[in-house]
Amino acid sequence: MNKRVRNSVAALAAAILITAAPAQAYEAGDWIVRAGPTGILPVSSDSTDVPGIPDSGVEVDNAWTLGFTVAYMFTPNIGLELLGVFPPKHDINGDNSISSLDTIATTRVLPPTLSLQYYFDLSPNLHPYVGAGINYTTFFDEEGKGALNGTNINLSDSWGLAGELGIDYEFGSNWLVNAAVWYIDIDPQAHIRGVGNVDVNLDPWVVHVGLGHRF
Repeated sequence: MNKRVRNSVAALAAAILITAAPAQAYEAGDWIVRAGPTGILPVSSDSTDVPGIPDSGVEVDNAWTLGFTVAYMFTPNIGLELLGVFPPKHDINGDNSISSLDTIATTRVLPPTLSLQYYFDLSPNLHPYVGAGINYTTFFDEEGKGALNGTNINLSDSWGLAGELGIDYEFGSNWLVNAAVWYIDIDPQAHIRGVGNVDVNLDPWVVHVGLGHRF
């Protein structure tokens, strides 16, 4: 192995060791900011019947967007976190006896969620955590599509509980990679002008992966 190769290997090894150097455990007063692709996945959404149409209903499609969280650590193990997203657009489709109608409306969703968290320090670098809290979801820019094109549709705001599982891995200089999942209770009522009200059960899984930094 010539000198140039040896020097290159040594430099690479040193860089890996520096990057992978053990991080400190989280401390009281730390702020942790994370951002990355986030999916809102109402995988089992259902609803009551559309008035006047037996065995009907609606379901809401999945959507992906950019999400972010901001957490403040009260102690090395207890934190408070806010989840936010750039509002994605969801398709609302006919279900059961009206499934052939496909997309009948769209809406944008803003679901901020506040969670109290507990962090487990498996190592200085690895920080899994659990959380529980409350969600407020507001819907806007609702539009009738297809069979309901031009029809006024309004979805009510929703309050519900949320549970969370996540994990941080710090890889040096207070940077981290994160993966997290929430299960959120979101149950709006859709008012379709001239038709009536439909109770919608979204209850989505929200999944997030991304990068973060501890301040």
